[in-house]
Amino acid sequence: MHIPVFDSGRYLRIVRASGWYDLLVTWPFALPWTFAWLYAQLNLLAQALALPGTLHPLDTTHMLLANLLGSVVVVWSVARIVAPTVLLGRLDGVARFLFAAWQIYAVAHGANAIVLGFTAFELLFGVLQWWRVAGSSTALCPPGPAQGNDRVNGRARAAA
Repeated sequence: MHIPVFDSGRYLRIVRASGWYDLLVTWPFALPWTFAWLYAQLNLLAQALALPGTLHPLDTTHMLLANLLGSVVVVWSVARIVAPTVLLGRLDGVARFLFAAWQIYAVAHGANAIVLGFTAFELLFGVLQWWRVAGSSTALCPPGPAQGNDRVNGRARAAA
């Protein structure tokens, strides 16, 4: 069976799109007041849809963990928007599979099913970012220090 490949330009657009998705969805998690508002809205939506599971009242520890998560994901999102690479896409894919696993675990243990809406996007972008890319070698690590410095110095010389 032939599995199609993405050309590198299309793949990098997917990596950038996943960064934009994460930025739009998670920036409210980074600030206490925006997360409290978002959590209340998610609770109302879950109740309106009569979804199974619970959304527990927020306490200081929940807020701290949500704000830490939001802050890290915002920075990670900007990195993928500004400088998408195959390596960042692959790493993001791993993170998305982990997030999806923990979200499914949480719902299986009583968390509200509204979480599964996020899980669908985690799985979608995870699969897309692990798709085959034309011309991509299996070595996804960035160049070593000497090679990296030569590239930077070469670009600096070319720009001069």
